[in-house]
Amino acid sequence: MLSIGRIFGPEYLLRLYLAGAIGGSVFYLVHHAFLAKGASGAVNAIMLLDMFLNPKATLYFDFIIPVPAMLLGIFLIGKDILRIIEGNSHISGSAHLGGAPVAAIAWARLRRGLF
Repeated sequence: MLSIGRIFGPEYLLRLYLAGAIGGSVFYLVHHAFLAKGASGAVNAIMLLDMFLNPKATLYFDFIIPVPAMLLGIFLIGKDILRIIEGNSHISGSAHLGGAPVAAIAWARLRRGLF
């Protein structure tokens, strides 16, 4: 799953992580208007970019059920949206969701050769 670092190098991985942290913090702040939890968005940005780049890779949902990476990515985004709607206070869906647009932007830039 951490092929991003191997393919693009540790500097790119760090920039993606930091951008995901900022995206997660922004989404969280907009949703809750206080204390940021950007690490969730940072990790989500890395996971989702890997899923965007390798959509047919097999990942294991709950470490048991094999599913295509893109399907798992859609499920994770949907679950975070549901967390926001339901108001689940234990896990910040808004911070997780903040990493999704960062991954999408990184993916679009990579496709255009803007590495």
